[in-house]
Amino acid sequence: MIKTNLILIVCVFPLFLFSQKKSNNLDNPSGKFELGIRTTISSFSSTGSVGQGYGGQFRIRLGKRINTEWYADYIKENISGLANREEYHIGWSVMIYPFNTFNSKISPYVIVGHCFDKAKIGTINTGAIDYTPISESRLSAATQLGLGTNINVSDHFDISLSGQYMVHLGDALETDIHKDNDYNEVHILKESGGNLALDGHVLFTISINYKIFDLW
Repeated sequence: MIKTNLILIVCVFPLFLFSQKKSNNLDNPSGKFELGIRTTISSFSSTGSVGQGYGGQFRIRLGKRINTEWYADYIKENISGLANREEYHIGWSVMIYPFNTFNSKISPYVIVGHCFDKAKIGTINTGAIDYTPISESRLSAATQLGLGTNINVSDHFDISLSGQYMVHLGDALETDIHKDNDYNEVHILKESGGNLALDGHVLFTISINYKIFDLW
């Protein structure tokens, strides 16, 4: 995962060099198109484990105080060495800037959004001779709300940090770990009915973004 993140950063680094060019439209950000890459840390309260992933995004600015973000993520989480959880997100967010800080170095924002999600949990063979793989998956929608900030390195280049809480609006997909004959075992539970409380998790995202051109 670290190697992947380094490769992504190296690929985008040349954009940073070009980003030193001054923008000719500083007072009207509306219509700006940005392209970026991101890495995300996910924490599920139900497992106590932490997942890490990566993805990409583009942004279309609607005004000084409104930006939109369209993204795709892949996140993988190891659950106590017994199972892996994989998450695929594709969605959009609205970034609301309560302060007129477009030309400032720091631009805090409130972020709210929606995504479609595919999750899969599969067991890991820990050395058992009669091992039989077990897996469950589900498709759902999710909504998220949080806070973030842009660190505007130049007129064209920024680093964004955000923290959000995401709640899935479909079937709950959980794990239960218990001991059996001094060995830990994992059970995968899929519950219908949209159990929102159990399937919520916190997302921390860092992204680097480059303003490419103006759409209008």
